[in-house]
Amino acid sequence: MNLLFDNELLVVNPKLATLIGLNEAIILQQMHYWIGKTNNNYDGKKWIYNSVSEWAKQFPFFSDSTIVRTIKNIEKKGLVFVGNYNKDGRDRTKWYSIDYTKLDELEQLAFRQIAIMHLVKMSQCIYPK
Repeated sequence: MNLLFDNELLVVNPKLATLIGLNEAIILQQMHYWIGKTNNNYDGKKWIYNSVSEWAKQFPFFSDSTIVRTIKNIEKKGLVFVGNYNKDGRDRTKWYSIDYTKLDELEQLAFRQIAIMHLVKMSQCIYPK
């Protein structure tokens, strides 16, 4: 069977997908993978870049418009820093670095919300109406 992990694979953390969306989690995880391999260091951060067509090679199941929309969603959520470190000033390729602090804050917020929901449920059991 050739569909089970003898070739390149993408992974997704279900917890992350629940927090930010499945497509966003897939692409953010792949950004994290490439950040771990890059030597592009600017302003104290590791940066990656790709054209939409290069991202599409990594995500053949996503349309170009889905990739663009998903990366914009990741940007809007503040999960990445966006930069331009291109040598040619006319080149508008965006560079990305993950805001790991923001990601940690998102996880902590979700944890607190779950804890509050559990407390509310427990109080309803202890003090029935």
